[in-house]
Amino acid sequence: MSTKTPIISDGIERSTRPLSPSAAPLKWVRILLLCFQESRAAVQAIFLMRFLLAATAGATSYLTLPPALFGGAGVWLMAATSVYLFNGVTDVDEDRANGSTRPIGRGALSPADARRTAHVMAAVALAGGAWIGPAMLTATACMLLLGFVYSAPGIALKTSTPGTMATVIGSGALTYAAGIVCSGSPVSPSLIAFCTAMCLWMGLVGAVTKDFSDAAGDARHGRRNWTVLWGYARTAAVVSLSAVTVAAGLLVSALVLDAPQLLVPAFVLLGGALALAAAALTGRSDDSRSRRRLPYRMFMVTQYAAHLVAFAQPIG
Repeated sequence: MSTKTPIISDGIERSTRPLSPSAAPLKWVRILLLCFQESRAAVQAIFLMRFLLAATAGATSYLTLPPALFGGAGVWLMAATSVYLFNGVTDVDEDRANGSTRPIGRGALSPADARRTAHVMAAVALAGGAWIGPAMLTATACMLLLGFVYSAPGIALKTSTPGTMATVIGSGALTYAAGIVCSGSPVSPSLIAFCTAMCLWMGLVGAVTKDFSDAAGDARHGRRNWTVLWGYARTAAVVSLSAVTVAAGLLVSALVLDAPQLLVPAFVLLGGALALAAAALTGRSDDSRSRRRLPYRMFMVTQYAAHLVAFAQPIG
């Protein structure tokens, strides 16, 4: 009996024996599920919330929303998932060094399969954007380009905190703009104030706190974010001040614009900022990875909460 020599790639042994026709579809279902996990479901959910919040601002009834909005939401999720898959492929060394449990980092999903899936999703997103219209196609293309320059070797804006900030703020602004494009919803001063505050929350807070748990691996692989360059304590002080300032800015905007619908989101953001600051300022660089990740988790919970209360009392 002849034997097949196994192929060893990415630390995983794979047989060269071809899959049976019935097994092939199951393989791709498994790959898609792993890709969904790699693209971070919690992150994709907040992208969808940003898109839908901007798209439904000022709507008097959900029954009057245009069908293009729902197609646009699907297009945007495809684009965002493609971006995060490509990021996972280019982050494989850092993720393994930092002990990431995501599929590529732990060896359950090969970078090649993830890259192919990301390319297909990007193509589908562009086709869908073209079907909706030129403005949506432009927004989708810009989102994909932003994701590429963030992760691509040789460019990799992700290697520095300012580059990460610019990318995160840009992706947030594009997401809100895409929602408005697909729905034709009015752009009110209160909507601009909320979206601006949340983009700054993503860029000045989320883009920094995400590095707290991974500084050692980032330093070994050449990243020069603030946590690596400045150390944990100094970076925690900066991000704490940024969080409180962004939240206070939204509260001031609500008062200046006489927009009571912004008050609850502003207080939610302020409460989250104070809790995040307390967690960051009491943390240490030698804490467990889970403890160092606590400020980022607070960042995520706060932006979820702010969007949910904004849905409950439309800000358009």
